[in-house]
Amino acid sequence: LSVGAGADQFDLAALPPDLPVVRMIEPGLTQGMVEYVTFAVLGIHRDMVRYLQQQRDAQWQAHSVRPATARRVGVMGLGELGQATLRQLAALGFDCAGWSRTPRQLDGVRCFHGAAQRAAFLARCDILVCLLPLTAETRGLLNRDLFAQLPPGAALVQAGRGAQLNHADLLAALDSGRLGAAVIDVTDPEPLPPSHPFWRHPAIWLTPHIASQTQNESAVAALLENLRRYQRGEPMIGLIDRTRGY
Repeated sequence: LSVGAGADQFDLAALPPDLPVVRMIEPGLTQGMVEYVTFAVLGIHRDMVRYLQQQRDAQWQAHSVRPATARRVGVMGLGELGQATLRQLAALGFDCAGWSRTPRQLDGVRCFHGAAQRAAFLARCDILVCLLPLTAETRGLLNRDLFAQLPPGAALVQAGRGAQLNHADLLAALDSGRLGAAVIDVTDPEPLPPSHPFWRHPAIWLTPHIASQTQNESAVAALLENLRRYQRGEPMIGLIDRTRGY
């Protein structure tokens, strides 16, 4: 039983093949991620990355404000966290889309799936949010090739797993203007060394893996419910499919 939303901290090959592995799904964890991504998307949408740099430079300059309906947000990963996040963003008026490995349907959200539809999804993401689990397919996914498929000046919110992001490619995309801003909560390694350029880059907000944290009381209730399900021979919530890694 994982105490976090993922299961990539386990070496599945070292565990008995018939041992169930269950990730944590609990309301506090979900709500925390919804709050963080909403904060990040709104911050990018309202140019807060730019305004914070202007504050440091003692520069008083206003920029035009776009309505949320004119901003296209895309979420990669349509599990429990991704779906809850999209519901909140859609309620705020953003033009929302989602991408997942397999087909999904969400009210008010245009859904894409599979490798064949990923380019079309990325092309309509002014703000891209990554909430994917870490698998062999997603490791290093956020790289130069993917950034090139986003609209010029798009922004990234990375709250998935640190090993999904190519740091050098992100810095190059920001410095060239291909991307306009990035909010980064997960990195590889963690913590980053003091000399890492993410700490001081003017277009990056960096947070120390705090997007969402398991809440003790609701997590205990979720854990006990899964144990009761196991005892009754019922399917457990959050059971990992070892062939997919999540």
